[in-house]
Amino acid sequence: MRRILATPFAPAALVALAVALLDRFSGPAAIVCAGVLAIVMTVLAVTSADRPRRICWATGLVTAVASAMATGLGPFPAFDLRHAGPLDALRDLLSAPLQRLIAEPEGGIVRGIVLGERTSVDPDLAAAFARSGTTHLLAISGFNMTLVAATVGLIARGRVRPIVTASLTVATVIAYSLLVGLAPSVVRAALMAVVASCGLAFGRRPAIVNALALAVAAMLAFDPASLGDVGFLLSAGATGGLLFLGEPLSQRLAALPRPIREGLATTLAATLPTLPVIAAVFGRVSLVSPVANLLAVPLFAPLMLAGSSTAALGALSIDLARIPAVATWALAFALRVVVETAAALPLASVAVPDGPVAGLGYAAVTVTVLCLGPRALAAAGAKGRELRSRIRLPAVRVPAFSARHAAFVIAATLALAAGVVAVLANPAAPIRVRALDVGQGDAFLVEIGPKVMLIDGGPDPARLLAELGASLPPWRRRIDVVALTHAHADHADGLIGVLERYEVGLTLEPAGLNPGPVATAWAERIARAHAERRVVSVGARVRVGDATVTILAPDGDPRVDVPSLVLRLERGSFSMLFMGDATEQAQADLLLRSGSLPTRVYVPPHHGAATPYASALVQAVHPSAAVISVGAQNRYGHPTPETLAALGRVTTYRTDRDGTVELDLDGTSLVVRTHANGLPPPRGGFLPHAPPAG
Repeated sequence: MRRILATPFAPAALVALAVALLDRFSGPAAIVCAGVLAIVMTVLAVTSADRPRRICWATGLVTAVASAMATGLGPFPAFDLRHAGPLDALRDLLSAPLQRLIAEPEGGIVRGIVLGERTSVDPDLAAAFARSGTTHLLAISGFNMTLVAATVGLIARGRVRPIVTASLTVATVIAYSLLVGLAPSVVRAALMAVVASCGLAFGRRPAIVNALALAVAAMLAFDPASLGDVGFLLSAGATGGLLFLGEPLSQRLAALPRPIREGLATTLAATLPTLPVIAAVFGRVSLVSPVANLLAVPLFAPLMLAGSSTAALGALSIDLARIPAVATWALAFALRVVVETAAALPLASVAVPDGPVAGLGYAAVTVTVLCLGPRALAAAGAKGRELRSRIRLPAVRVPAFSARHAAFVIAATLALAAGVVAVLANPAAPIRVRALDVGQGDAFLVEIGPKVMLIDGGPDPARLLAELGASLPPWRRRIDVVALTHAHADHADGLIGVLERYEVGLTLEPAGLNPGPVATAWAERIARAHAERRVVSVGARVRVGDATVTILAPDGDPRVDVPSLVLRLERGSFSMLFMGDATEQAQADLLLRSGSLPTRVYVPPHHGAATPYASALVQAVHPSAAVISVGAQNRYGHPTPETLAALGRVTTYRTDRDGTVELDLDGTSLVVRTHANGLPPPRGGFLPHAPPAG
């Protein structure tokens, strides 16, 4: 009885648990059970001799009544503030700087962690998070909410009074909850995180158990269906693990340095109780999860802090947020490297039987390990000490780790990071052109010293943003010139995303741009981005850095039904001809004034489609290399045998086989690199593909 009185909310939690469990099978039976328990609790409360007992049974009575009402009438309060007007406007305001300043796919990770936008994460990257057992870092659940609270609590604990630590962690959790939206699952997660943070701050076991019991009782009483919610089970498991396993595990790992010890103990404590739930629900267990989380979890708090700072400063001024944006990108990049490396390991995750019966078995195994594991470790430790006592080893004096040493390590780390970034940035050649692998469409990125030009954007904005993120340094968020050859989806849709996410100086489009939804969206995004809009035709010239872009088409021929830009880029000994989707009539017009066509690198019209002028164009252009932007197994059969035959003696690169193709001018030599950015091939995208041949 003393244990019950020490945690007076434990009976309430048991009552709510019993009613919720019975409600899974029969609602009326759950209501009857709640009524019976209410009567029992009333009798016990009335007949109790002292105040602590009356409080204990009264809480059980209130919980039983609330559970009966929620079972009969539905959960209450039935609110969901995820899409409340003011919160939506705030999230949009904070999301805009993250979209504008942080390249993909790191930008998707940051928005997923800071604002709860899981859909912003690339599908392949989301699969890597799942395979490495780190998905909880992106999901707004009790797991990562508790990690936020635990991180703040661990930083503040011992440095300020417990009440200040608890206040800081509670304020952080509330702010984070408001930021990601007060959905019921977020409210439950926040409540669990508050319990964990207060427990870590005060370190009083009875108070911890009592608070956890109250949280469980309240959530199940107001919504008995929560018992079947994966988020609730993960929240309760992670919170209970942090409260009851964190300190013992930290003591067992006393030989490790404190930051590593506490990080590993926190990760294991939050992970172990949730393994049975994950295995039973998803049928898969990540074998690399402990190691991946040990490396990834410490990045979570600084990434969230840097991302929040970027969003807050960016809401005031984009320029103020540029420096924290680079730090945010670096942390997100480090997290992505950890996740993708862990996911790529052999047997990173294994399939296991799922279902409730399997879950009970996993829970039994976990409990057995937690109960017997410490004894086994203690026995192993005793044997190790006995063995070391028999072997005399020379004493090694380890110098104290002073503040100067710490400063040196930090400085060395920053210097190393700067060197890595400098290498990854791959300093720009005098001119560099990339045919981006965007599937069945065109997208060419041109870098001329510090100036950047983008010609078309392919059919998928997400793919184009990923290609730009992998091709440009993270701090380069401006594209000086964006050219749309014509308003077809396979050339234009990606540019819509660029206008939203990058600062754009000048946009080019052909005179007589074909009308339609794509052209309308293009015009609206330009106006919203406050970019300069220029309509060009044959004879116009545009300077990009010290290079010249000459417009060879359209020429106003009324027989050309879809006018398309034809661009000739020239700088020194380098020249490149972009044919866009020039129609057969436009090609015939170009051949009539073929003196402007000779070019070093040639992009055939319409992704290598069949044309009677294929050979004549190659003879007039006389290129030393050709690049065709085309999707794998596309339904159109591009590039066609006629185009390939015309290019027979010309070295030809294709994005469906060579990925992103990079052309660099090294002096007077042309250096070509295939699969230049390491991204996997694009998915099918918006344009259908034919089945593989064979």
